[in-house]
Amino acid sequence: MYVVTGATGRTGSAVVDELVRAGHGVRALGRSARGLAPATVAGAEPVVAEPTDARALAAACHGAEGVYVMVQPNYIPDSPDFAAHQHRIVEAMTVALAAAGVRRVVTLSSWGADQEAGTGPVAGLHRLERRTNTLDAAVTHLRAGYFMENLLGQVESIRRDGRVAAPFTPDLPMPFIAAEDVGRAAARHLVGPTPARPGAPEVVELHGERDLSMAEVTAVIGRLADLPGLRYVQQSIERFVADQRAAGASANVAGLMAEVARSINSGHIAARQPRSAATTTPTTIETFVVHGLLPALRTGSPEQAAR
Repeated sequence: MYVVTGATGRTGSAVVDELVRAGHGVRALGRSARGLAPATVAGAEPVVAEPTDARALAAACHGAEGVYVMVQPNYIPDSPDFAAHQHRIVEAMTVALAAAGVRRVVTLSSWGADQEAGTGPVAGLHRLERRTNTLDAAVTHLRAGYFMENLLGQVESIRRDGRVAAPFTPDLPMPFIAAEDVGRAAARHLVGPTPARPGAPEVVELHGERDLSMAEVTAVIGRLADLPGLRYVQQSIERFVADQRAAGASANVAGLMAEVARSINSGHIAARQPRSAATTTPTTIETFVVHGLLPALRTGSPEQAAR
């Protein structure tokens, strides 16, 4: 039996589906029974537990052959201290895994997690890696690239202004990856051979199908959406922060988001491993645009299209 934390999220749900299809028993963890309904339908055992409840997490992980560990990657918009929120989850999860005696752990990390600071919320994943490395377990950290699903946040800008607007340098290549591919990779690592051993964690970067700049991504969207005038506009950091604040983000969260942008533009957040068959995943940006972004553009609802 395998345990999947964050089973209601995009990567977690993909891990659940992949494991169930392969015939493995799965215990799906989430914050609500309603959110876990799809995992239950898929054939997983639902377990409602708060990610900061070490006792409940330990009980859920008891007897597991392996655990997929993730710290909520999405910002809590009004959080006064998102880093502290991450810290509480990391500590609870590490305590729970140790108490349950879990011997195989696969974490959802991020490109840039090799850096201790200056990376916004990615610093929380650096801490996740460091803390889970102390476990008496074989640990694999999957450092995923830039999620294609982040483009769903551009729906309103594309529909209203005919542009993609973000704070990233237009021609900077980034490792765009689909969340579903990350989940599938995590499932394969959980059930496959265990190259990592206690005290010697494995780090695997996931680079997506190919590197793309924001200008290139915008061109793909424009072509497939039949929007020949679609353009990419690099926002200033100040404009980016102001827009986030206007959308309801706290000063703390907006500051962390700005730090990510600066770090990507400067190369402080960057892929470190050479692209290879092991780091390349199958979903192309064209596939994501057709099946993920275009439905959102038609409905005006990124949330519905992403499900």
